[in-house]
Amino acid sequence: MAGNKIEAIVCDYDRTLTDESLVLSEAAAASLMGARMNGIKVFVASGRRLPFLVGVNEGRGFADCIIAENGAVIYDPVDGTKTLLGEGLGELKAAFAGVDFVAIEEVIVATTIEHLEAVEAIVIGSGLSVDIELNRDDVMVMPKGVNKGSGIVKAAEMYGIERAHLACVGDAENDLGMFAVAGVRVAVANAVDALKSEADIVCNEPYGSGVAEFVRSCLRGVALQD
Repeated sequence: MAGNKIEAIVCDYDRTLTDESLVLSEAAAASLMGARMNGIKVFVASGRRLPFLVGVNEGRGFADCIIAENGAVIYDPVDGTKTLLGEGLGELKAAFAGVDFVAIEEVIVATTIEHLEAVEAIVIGSGLSVDIELNRDDVMVMPKGVNKGSGIVKAAEMYGIERAHLACVGDAENDLGMFAVAGVRVAVANAVDALKSEADIVCNEPYGSGVAEFVRSCLRGVALQD
């Protein structure tokens, strides 16, 4: 992090702010609240739906911004402003209407890896211009050009944060989109090798403990600057 002043920390949710139980680490949430109290913005970026992430943040208030559906939905918990990214949303939803193995979300279409070939066949057959994102066992059909990275770039613009001062923390393949736009790339200890190989920092601790470890290092840097 030499020379990089961290102005915002962006965290993935599953297996970054949680362990394998997918329950939020209260220690990680408390550490992020500490970052906010020291003037560092906190974004949560996840493939999950917005209502779930809003519920996680309620009563804890550790997030300044929630980026849901793998970057497609940006939400301000303070004023309730919501921004949707991507074009051709009607065509995307229409192509998968009535398909029983997918979930049609506010913007994206989601399913699991065993249905990947069927999803690809629908995309080709419908002539859709979309991106297909893989995240461990999950498959997400995204509007073209929309991913965690594009969602984070838009959110950073909205909050006046330069990309060079963004730290992105993740664990899985779909977090490579975050890494592509980050000033500091952080992998928790349980991250997949593909992400660790691109990281500037690999935490010693896994899951939420790794997030708390990184936040402590950021706050030490803030104290030294003061």
